[in-house]
Amino acid sequence: MQIYDITKRLVALVVAVVTLAGVAHAADNTQANEQWARANTLYTAGDYNGAVATYDSIVNEGLVSARLYYNLANAYFKSGKIGEAILYYHKAAKLDPNDDDVAYNLAYAQSFTKDKIESVPGSAIGRIADSVGNLMSSNAWAVVSLVLLGLSLVLVILYIVLTGRSARKVSFVGAVVCLVLMVAAVAFGGAERRDVLSADEAIVLSSAAAVKASPERTSKDLFILHEGTKVEVLDSFGTWREIRIADGNKGWIQQSAIALID
Repeated sequence: MQIYDITKRLVALVVAVVTLAGVAHAADNTQANEQWARANTLYTAGDYNGAVATYDSIVNEGLVSARLYYNLANAYFKSGKIGEAILYYHKAAKLDPNDDDVAYNLAYAQSFTKDKIESVPGSAIGRIADSVGNLMSSNAWAVVSLVLLGLSLVLVILYIVLTGRSARKVSFVGAVVCLVLMVAAVAFGGAERRDVLSADEAIVLSSAAAVKASPERTSKDLFILHEGTKVEVLDSFGTWREIRIADGNKGWIQQSAIALID
């Protein structure tokens, strides 16, 4: 009986904890929904600074979504903060690379930046791979890979069960094709997942920031970057970050002048 009572109490304790967690989660969701509605109302009323503060409070609670980042970017853009707007459009694009509204508004916001840097063209194969990978999210590629794996297993079973030579040949070829496509889907999904999780790109938020030859204030200025320019972060040293811009030029910039797209 003693063991039974202890078990009952443990079960009751677990149920209570789960219930309290559910209540807390529901309360958090209710509060976030209220903040979301208030932010949208402020934006519609033209109070863009208020909308930024309210959307940002939702982000600070650890809630993340492409639509939240998109709305926050719009509010930043309307309030005249181009760098922050571009930063959050990029954050939204990472979560939903196929959102046409995000892509359009990002391109429009980038047209207001001062730095017009020509990108170094990549290989044709690389551009094609990037285009195909961007067709779907990493989760969608994962689903596709599982479907292809299932089809390949079915075709393998058919190859074993069927007796006709032609049918066996078709099943074998189909299984091989499905396996190859599955590997490709896994590769595309992995690449998209790495893009989402990577934190090696950043946006310049300072109105003007000097890029130095080495990580020290007395070092030679190589060039100046302005608000909204995207850079690749290569290395770090104290409060300095080594960055590379689209045309391949590199240098060191103060960490405070940039914000990571994470």
